[in-house]
Amino acid sequence: MTPLKLLHTADIHLGMTFKNRDYPEDVRRLLVEARFESLEKLVALAEENKCRLIIVAGDLFHRVSVPAAQVGRAVNILKRFSGVTALLPGNHDYYEPSSPLWSKLKELASEELVLLTEQKPYDLSDYGLDVVLCPAPCDGKHSAENRLSWLSDLTERPVGEWQIGVAHGTVKGVSPDFNDQYFPMEEAELAALGLDHWCLGHTHVPYPSLSETGKQPFIFSGVPEPDGFDCRHGGSAWLTEFDQGGSIFSRQLSTGQFRFAELEKTVSDSADFKALTKELALKGEKTLVKLKLTGTLPEADYNGRGQALKMLEDKLLYLETDESELTLEINASVIDSKYPQGSFPHRLLKRLSAMGEPDAVQAAYRLVEEVKK
Repeated sequence: MTPLKLLHTADIHLGMTFKNRDYPEDVRRLLVEARFESLEKLVALAEENKCRLIIVAGDLFHRVSVPAAQVGRAVNILKRFSGVTALLPGNHDYYEPSSPLWSKLKELASEELVLLTEQKPYDLSDYGLDVVLCPAPCDGKHSAENRLSWLSDLTERPVGEWQIGVAHGTVKGVSPDFNDQYFPMEEAELAALGLDHWCLGHTHVPYPSLSETGKQPFIFSGVPEPDGFDCRHGGSAWLTEFDQGGSIFSRQLSTGQFRFAELEKTVSDSADFKALTKELALKGEKTLVKLKLTGTLPEADYNGRGQALKMLEDKLLYLETDESELTLEINASVIDSKYPQGSFPHRLLKRLSAMGEPDAVQAAYRLVEEVKK
């Protein structure tokens, strides 16, 4: 059998705007640009590893209304690849015959960019590849049914040493899809179609969760560049080799530059803030952090937390802080400074403080402050 090496990616989401959070404009621009830089890196990795085929298993673009200039930029990046690129419509960049996105892609595409928009076998022998691609293109944002049935109904397939399926959607037991609305598939269904390999997109986490693997019923590439706080990995793609003996081997490539992290930390004094600053500094300036702070701080540390948080922020690309469960340590001095002598809060907190019940004091203080809001 003829050896083949391909790079499998998906869910690049070019044109994503990142306006879903209050990112500073410079941070937002960096995240938008990172999608295109990711595509450039994927092409470079494909060249470096001497691949002859890149498969994009859906959602190259974040929406069907991407500006023409961005479509042109993406095509120009893909043209740098010396092999063949096969592009599948996903549920974000789904195919419609009248779609301006796919019309523009057809207009700009070079011969080596194969648009997998139809439910039919794509014979790549004219490109010197003994490969047949069998796609399941998405034709809408949602669907309770996948687009695999045409393969079951196919009476004869083109001859090709390697028969590779390309689909975008969820797989039961692997991908979250509680309402069955993202072109759901099942492992047994994919296996029954008798193809050598399945390159899948849609699930943003690579599957299987291995650095390398032999033949699998299917693999998800995951996103090549992290795009939000629900993405816990660093960005990935698969390098898959089909050897002349008929075996298949896939190796996961690390592709992302930015990292997103959610942390919850308990702090009790300024020393804890210093330790946290040191910890976050190790994550690097391309890290975005959503930080939840809990605990009780003495008055001086509580009032000075803004400066401590600024030091944290300076170590990161972006910091979003939740202080809803961070409280001021209540003692007699604080009670006297915050509440008028003889007021109900003053009398209540003083009495609890005199009883030596620090937890009760803190709980009562939180209730008092909540009522005041």
